[in-house]
Amino acid sequence: MTRSLLALVLVVSAACAGGATRSSPAPSTTATATATPVSQIDVTDMMGAFPAATFFVVGPGGVAALALLNHATKYRIATDLGDTQVATWPEAGRLYVLDGTDAGARLRSFDVASGAEQASRLIPNTKPAPTGIGHGTLAVDRSTGAVFALLREGPLATLEEFDGATLHPVRRVLGDLRCGDRIVAAAGRVAMACLGEGGLVVSDKTTSVKFGATTALVGITMAPNGALFGAAADGQIVRLAPGAPGLETNDALRERGSRVVPDGIVAQADCCLVVALLDRVANTQVRIVTGGFTLVLFPESTPPSGGVLFQPPFLYYTVGAQARHVDVQQGFGEAMTSFTGPVFPGAVADR
Repeated sequence: MTRSLLALVLVVSAACAGGATRSSPAPSTTATATATPVSQIDVTDMMGAFPAATFFVVGPGGVAALALLNHATKYRIATDLGDTQVATWPEAGRLYVLDGTDAGARLRSFDVASGAEQASRLIPNTKPAPTGIGHGTLAVDRSTGAVFALLREGPLATLEEFDGATLHPVRRVLGDLRCGDRIVAAAGRVAMACLGEGGLVVSDKTTSVKFGATTALVGITMAPNGALFGAAADGQIVRLAPGAPGLETNDALRERGSRVVPDGIVAQADCCLVVALLDRVANTQVRIVTGGFTLVLFPESTPPSGGVLFQPPFLYYTVGAQARHVDVQQGFGEAMTSFTGPVFPGAVADR
C-alpha cells in the first residue's frame, strides 16, 4: 500500500469516529395495484449462504424487482412518463417510485416483499428531476423515514420532503433552484449536489449551508451518521463530517490514474466506503484496503451504466441490458438476468 493510499484510509477511518410555501400536492383518489406478479421457478437459494435481498432495476416501462437468492423477477411495477426514480426504506419494508404523469410528478410507495401499492401522491405541475440512471433525485433518510424528491418546476428545481408512511407533504426544503443533480439523506439531514459545479447544499430542519468543491463531482453518498462524501472523476475525494465547518479533500486516489465511475461512490456504513473505478483489468476485481476502504475495479470496455448500489455483501450494478452483482468481500461476481433493452440500477433492499 502506498503512503498516499494509507492517508486516504486514515481520512475515511477518521470519518467513522465520529422554504417557500405552495399549494399542497394532491393525493390520488384511488390506490391502484400496479405491481404485476411474475411466475417464478426457484432454481437455487444459494444454499443459504446469503441473506435475502432485492435489486430494483429501472427499464423502459417500469421497475423490475430481482431476487438475489435465485435471480427471479418477483414482480414488476409499471411507470408512466419521464425519468423514473427509485429508493427504499428497508427498515419499514417500503419501496418508493417517482415518475411523471400528464398532470405532474407521481410519488408512490409499495411493499418491498409483495409489490402491493400502499400510497400515492400527485405533485401538480412538476416532473422528476432527470438523472437518466434510475436513482439520484429520490432519497430516504432511513433514520427518520423522511422521503425527499428533487422536482422540476419549469426551468427551476425544488427539493421537497414527504412523510414516508403517508406521502403527505412535509415541507419545501429548497426552492427556486437553478441547478440540482443528486440528493442523499441520512441522520436528519439532506444534501443536494450540482455535480458540474462541485456545489453542495446541506440542510437540516433549521438551516441550509452551501459548500463548494474545487472541481466537478461525478457522485455523492452519505453515511448513516450524516457524513457526506463526494468523488471527482480523477479520484479526488471530498468529505464533510457532521458539524464540520468546511470540506476536506484527499487526492490519494488520483495517483492510480484510474477514473471514478459516474455515481460510483457508496457508503457501506459509518466506517466504510466503496469506490468504483475504471481500470485496465480484464474482469471486475475487488481491492480491500485495511481500514475500511474498498475499491472495485471495472474493465474500461464494460463500465457500469448508471453507477453502483450497495447492500452487504454485494455491490449491484447494470451493464447495458444486464443486471449484475459482485461480492465485495470475496470478489466473485455474476450476472443476475438480462433484459431486452438497456436498464439502470434503482435501489436495493434487504429482503
